[in-house]
Amino acid sequence: MLYLKCNKDKKESEKMKKINMNSKGFTLIELLAVITIMGILMMVAIPSVTRTIENSRRDTYADLAKSYINTLRNSVLSDELKCGDYSVGATPDGVYYFAIDSENQNTKDLMESGGTSSWSNAAVSGYVAWEKKSTAGTENQKTTTTYAIFLVDKGKHGIDAFTKEKEISRSKVSAATTNTYTALSTTGNISDTLKSGIKTGFGMATSATPVQCTLK
Repeated sequence: MLYLKCNKDKKESEKMKKINMNSKGFTLIELLAVITIMGILMMVAIPSVTRTIENSRRDTYADLAKSYINTLRNSVLSDELKCGDYSVGATPDGVYYFAIDSENQNTKDLMESGGTSSWSNAAVSGYVAWEKKSTAGTENQKTTTTYAIFLVDKGKHGIDAFTKEKEISRSKVSAATTNTYTALSTTGNISDTLKSGIKTGFGMATSATPVQCTLK
């Protein structure tokens, strides 16, 4: 009886030893292996997540540029602008532009809401330009209007060159532009450099000048 009890106690002791061995913690090598794997995963994941966030911001910025163009297009069709001595609905063929500055009341009145950058809601500036061109010498005269935009924010993000509406995409939005947000002049106008970009973009004659339009 005593032998059986001792043998039973011995088996239980061996069983407990196995349990204790199986429940031990990680070794140093195992911990280093886990840390190394986690480091590799982070090195792969962080750039991917950063790239995804950056692309999302660029897509949103491209949508913002299109929103400005669509808003101006509606204002042109609704005859809500004055361009020089003309109401926009009565303008002759030519090139026109609306100066943008999201901190300027004229732009705020145009957009009503939003209108700021997808990077920290920074202020944006630039222009929406359009070329009005009519077919001549035909009974059914047709008028085509081509829109373009230049739009940068205070953090040097945005569309840093004259870009036609059909060309607006994520690839046209830069996260490190040469130009930055520039407030409109005291007369509410853009710089001569931007005007020159409009002339070049639409292939205007050297002597020609794009006409500024404002809300009535």
